[in-house]
Amino acid sequence: MLIRSLALFCLFAFSAVPAMAQFGKAEPTPKSADEYFAERALRDASRLTAGVSGRDIIKPEDGMDLARAEARMEEALQIYQRLCGDRSAPQDQWARNCFALGDMYRRGMGTVQDYERAKIHYSAACLDGRHSRACLQQAYIAQKGSAGAVDNDQARMLYEAACALNEPGGCAGLGNMMYMGLGGSRNRPRATTLLQDACVADFDWACTRLIEYGLPTRLDRF
Repeated sequence: MLIRSLALFCLFAFSAVPAMAQFGKAEPTPKSADEYFAERALRDASRLTAGVSGRDIIKPEDGMDLARAEARMEEALQIYQRLCGDRSAPQDQWARNCFALGDMYRRGMGTVQDYERAKIHYSAACLDGRHSRACLQQAYIAQKGSAGAVDNDQARMLYEAACALNEPGGCAGLGNMMYMGLGGSRNRPRATTLLQDACVADFDWACTRLIEYGLPTRLDRF
């Protein structure tokens, strides 16, 4: 009886490992070959447009090739478009590719600069894909009015989404807007806490804002 009980215990212990593992932090989905290819294409484009510093006239032997660089950026753009649109892939994978695609439209890489298209992909990556950096980037665009008009309501919502995903920059942005009463109600005690937490997380901009507001950069909370 003892042997049987011990055998059952061992069986339970081995079968329980996968179930317990699921409660740990999920590992990011490994990059695909296409993702590595797109990253390499962008590195090639950067190298082909680097030129030679300190020289007024760029010669062919300097290695600059704008046409080839543009072609490489277009290759990367096409890959990110396809990967962003593939919702059958794991969420973190398609979301990071939508973020990369948004970056290309925002910066005008391989295409004309288009903030509206960037917003589409950043928003999808943020709100549907839970990609914190996409939330943060679109929040910056909305707050600065880069797309043509300042939208504090949207910026605050996106900062809040980024903060909920444990992005210190999102918490700092939300805290700053909350302190100033931008895009919603003013709540300075909560704003101070958000800024202090971001400062403790080594987000230097939050530390600077606290100093400018005459607030301590950290407050031990028990």
